[in-house]
Amino acid sequence: MVSRISLRTSPHSSWIQSLLLGGILIPFTTVRPAFPLPVPQTSDSVFTRAAELIRAKDYEGAEKLYRQALLESPDDPELLKALGTLDQQEGKFQESIDIFQKILNRAPLYPGVNGLMGVSYYSLNDFDKTIKAMEKELSANPKDPQARHYLALAYSSSGRLYEGIQQLESLMADYPDDASVLYQLVVDYRAAAQKAGEKLAARFPDSAFLHALNAEVFTDSDRFDDAIREFKEVSRKDPSFPGIHFAVGQVYWRKKDTRNAMAELQLALQEDPNQPLANYYMADMLTDQKEYQLAINHLRITIPVYPNLKQAYFLLGKCYAGTGDSKQALEAFNKVIELDPDYKEAHYQLYGLYARIGEKAKSEKQLRIFEKLVKEGQNRDKKLLNESLQKRKEAENQN
Repeated sequence: MVSRISLRTSPHSSWIQSLLLGGILIPFTTVRPAFPLPVPQTSDSVFTRAAELIRAKDYEGAEKLYRQALLESPDDPELLKALGTLDQQEGKFQESIDIFQKILNRAPLYPGVNGLMGVSYYSLNDFDKTIKAMEKELSANPKDPQARHYLALAYSSSGRLYEGIQQLESLMADYPDDASVLYQLVVDYRAAAQKAGEKLAARFPDSAFLHALNAEVFTDSDRFDDAIREFKEVSRKDPSFPGIHFAVGQVYWRKKDTRNAMAELQLALQEDPNQPLANYYMADMLTDQKEYQLAINHLRITIPVYPNLKQAYFLLGKCYAGTGDSKQALEAFNKVIELDPDYKEAHYQLYGLYARIGEKAKSEKQLRIFEKLVKEGQNRDKKLLNESLQKRKEAENQN
């Protein structure tokens, strides 16, 4: 089920509030249309007084003030806009739509109003009208982030997931640090994947592809035996299914079944010797078996493809240390802490290596860092445990 963001929990409710409080206008107001607009006639004192009432949560008083001002200036677009926004904030969405429509009857692209009306339609679950309103807003200001976000939400909520995802991807390109957009992308991609999976099950109910999909789902849930059973069914139906040996080998690796994992991954590497993750998994298991040089050969294939994979450098450091090449080992472990300064196992390895080559000061420094990270981890675990116990105690008291 696709989640929706209500007006009161929306990440954009603050920009509606800023308009109510007489602050800066929301981004819907950034582009002016080319044709003449009704000229606001209301003095700033009305908006200032209304803002004071809203801050005091006297919404009824603010509404009364706006309506009194409208008796003198019934067509003032900014006054109507402020009243409509106030109604919207109070949850009177249809009333706000009626007010916004009065402005649009005279000026169809008045700045911000189509966007505000779209928010009200969205709150009433009228997604088709939300889409139309936001598209009109974007015709005047194509880059408006709020209109684009609500358009994406409306697409998603009406089942038009791929159009919603397209809008969200465009927003992410412009606002890569917006957590609400990234969250909605995750929600929509999951919904789209579920929708595609249901279509696959309906059209190809006993196909190798459906069994492969089931296996992936089981793997993600750590149900490894079920995943292996499904992958074996894939192999039975289509022995040449692309990537099947790698997929099964990966599950065995996660299950820590080294013998079967190696057997499947060796078959995968016969098909594609440069498969980077197959090489990484092989290197991991070979390192455990102290086959350091063989592991290094595999890691030389993995690292150029995944240059920021800190675990690969950690394995590389262990392998070089195991072969007695302290210089290369130091380089690898220092690369790990360059990528992740809190990787405590790398600090511990550096502590031992520096001690081995007589670098006492550096060794002691790495030991101090390691002990500090261990203590921080213990304190963090203790805090989480106490919080968990406190929540359990509170729940028991409530019962």
